Amino acid sequence: MKKWIQKYKDLKYRYKLTIMMVLCSLIPVCVISGYTQIRTVHIMRQNEQRGLKQVLDQSVDSIDNRVQIYENLIHYLTYSSDLRGIMEKEYSSDYETYLAYTEIADPLFTMPQLYHEEIRSITLYAENVQVEHGNTLAPLSIAQNQEWYCQIHENGTVQWLVKPGNKKEILVVRKFYQQDKIQAMLVLTLDYNMVLEPFVDLLTENRGGLILDELGNVVYFGYHMDDNYRPQKETSLQYLEEHYVCTKEKIKDTQWNFCLYQPKEVLEKSVWSLLLGNIPILLICLLLILLLGYFFSKKMVGRLEQLTENMNQINLGLRQVTVVSQSKDEIGVLVRTFTRMMDDINKLISQVYEAKIKLQKTEMKALQAQINPHFLYNSLSIINWKAIEAENNEISQITLALSTYYRTSLNKGETMTIVANEIRNIEAYLHIQLIMHDYNFQIIKDIQEDVFSYSVPKLILQPLVENAIEHGLDVSEKEKKWLKVLAFKKENNLILAVEDNGMGMSEEQAEKIITYRSKGYGVRNVNDRITLLYGEEYHLKVKSCQGKGTRIEIVIPINKEEKRYE
Repeated sequence: MKKWIQKYKDLKYRYKLTIMMVLCSLIPVCVISGYTQIRTVHIMRQNEQRGLKQVLDQSVDSIDNRVQIYENLIHYLTYSSDLRGIMEKEYSSDYETYLAYTEIADPLFTMPQLYHEEIRSITLYAENVQVEHGNTLAPLSIAQNQEWYCQIHENGTVQWLVKPGNKKEILVVRKFYQQDKIQAMLVLTLDYNMVLEPFVDLLTENRGGLILDELGNVVYFGYHMDDNYRPQKETSLQYLEEHYVCTKEKIKDTQWNFCLYQPKEVLEKSVWSLLLGNIPILLICLLLILLLGYFFSKKMVGRLEQLTENMNQINLGLRQVTVVSQSKDEIGVLVRTFTRMMDDINKLISQVYEAKIKLQKTEMKALQAQINPHFLYNSLSIINWKAIEAENNEISQITLALSTYYRTSLNKGETMTIVANEIRNIEAYLHIQLIMHDYNFQIIKDIQEDVFSYSVPKLILQPLVENAIEHGLDVSEKEKKWLKVLAFKKENNLILAVEDNGMGMSEEQAEKIITYRSKGYGVRNVNDRITLLYGEEYHLKVKSCQGKGTRIEIVIPINKEEKRYE
């Protein structure tokens, strides 16, 4: 322990301060992060259970709506006078019975089946019915012999049953009493799968479901889970509540209890995925704390380290104070005291050093004054004559174009020029580009002669032409490529345009081109100069179509200058 304490004491003051700042920041961050994670996990679990509850409620509501429809239908049939007549009337002949069954009972019971495809049949079992008549009428004794008849209890008038067997069906039974004795029963037979479809559709993504009637009998059970999540007792509600996350709902009319369950591991997996996703953020926060601690400690101790370094340099013979402090703290007082102590010694050295610097600056200005654009033009002229002597016309043309380009670009130091000079500049530039591109595109010029004397900022066409070649023609695979330069007058404005049949661009790219921060002398620079010189209403206009080409127009107010066409 003493060894570690001694190592801490031997550390630089900056590192000691960094350790203290990191520890002071790390403790509250860890506490806040831990509390946030716990609260987030709790909220996620609540949201998962709430989501499970919501989907179950929606499914049960859908089934309940269907239940209401079926019960309303059976109540409507119950209070039908035609149905009452069939149950109570004694027919004098078989023919009269047949007419009543076919003209009254059959239409009454088959019509609802046309509107509700989940209704398989509607059957009236009555004591006064002697023989079966299709699926609509049957003697009460036949119902008493069915397996489901034993499930009927005396409570209530309407009862919901599940018909046992391989082909399950749901029965809605309406009982008719006469002196505490069942006189008849109206039975609605429903498609088992279609009625329970809203609930069955929920059983996806590691979910299971169970439906029990009021006596605890299983109406439905099922699940869609991975092998390791499947329940051992899928029909036991107590088992499911102990081993799974369950949510329950009940339909009052049918007395059915719905249970939707999901493995706890599935919920925990989403929670752990959130926690693991937060680990990089926590690591980034820790890294930021470390960097900020180091930065602030360096900022605070930097002046002291500079002063120490400066003293070491003075011991080596460099008698110059490089540390400056305007603060009134202890370090500032120390720096100013050290500075005053070194002032007398450094005065003569500073004077000699400044005198040398002034001499060097004077010599540099004299050297720069000797550099003149005429030297460049003369050099290009010599290259041109040498090319002519060697009968190399292509080098001669490039040299002349380059001379014209730089002469019009420099423009004797002026920022404004005339259209004529700007056109000469771009012609020279295009001549060089054609040679560089082996004449693989055509130049088209459409210049009105009466605009040559108008004043324009210099070098506003060259960035547009360069952009058209680099991003339009060079990337195009068309066989015939062309670039058009236009200059014409429109009302009180001068229009300069560069158009190409290259790749073009989308509307979004066309809108961004004048804000694109490119290196060098870009399109955005031209737009900014035009706006700065003439106002916000004057700027570049970009029109482009993907695969067809681009046109960029410069709109500036007309300003005629009486200058000679050079």
